[in-house]
Amino acid sequence: MHLLRTLVTAFPLLAIQTCAAQKAQKPVNIQPSMADGQWSSRYAGWHARAQPHPNPSSFEPTRETLAFAVLRNAQADHDGFTLALFKPTSGSGGIAVDAAGKVLEVAQDDFAGLESLAQNLLTLPKSEGFRNTWVLERDRTSQPIERILVPREGSTELTETGVQGFAKGISKLKYPVDGHTDLPAAFAELAGLILEGRDDYVRGGEDSGTIGRVKNVLGDAV
Repeated sequence: MHLLRTLVTAFPLLAIQTCAAQKAQKPVNIQPSMADGQWSSRYAGWHARAQPHPNPSSFEPTRETLAFAVLRNAQADHDGFTLALFKPTSGSGGIAVDAAGKVLEVAQDDFAGLESLAQNLLTLPKSEGFRNTWVLERDRTSQPIERILVPREGSTELTETGVQGFAKGISKLKYPVDGHTDLPAAFAELAGLILEGRDDYVRGGEDSGTIGRVKNVLGDAV
């Protein structure tokens, strides 16, 4: 009888212990980082959300209102243009000029996020590459370079940071930068958002007049 009572009380305890052990061994669901091949941003889709400027010909880009600009250097396009973002002079959102030369009104939250990510580039270490370019490891050579030009707060002087061969989900650097073996997460987020500026772009169909006015603002950086 004593043995029976021992077995009856022991089995529930054994079942509880087994269940606890199984829970302890169950792998924790950790969200993948960009280094794991994932890319995400709360600002994704900003370009699709932006609204056409009601009077694009009236928009006059200036160096004082420039938040950042992105020029493209590619094998077939040495003097390309990807995006420029300008601070609002009135209203709540900013103004974007995309690769097609379209003038867009950007939602306030999207503008603030893009500008903050661009300013974050100023805190990164310098690469040893030409024009401070961070180079991603890719199978194919001659990858396009996005040259990101950002003015420091309270200044119109532009600081350049480049990224070569970026694609969403690729972050491994070909050449480490000051201990970084992967593109920093905020840099990768910005680079992915910048590429939205090339959505619907068709080479030869861009508004070269608007893009030319933006490039004039950039001066010697072009």
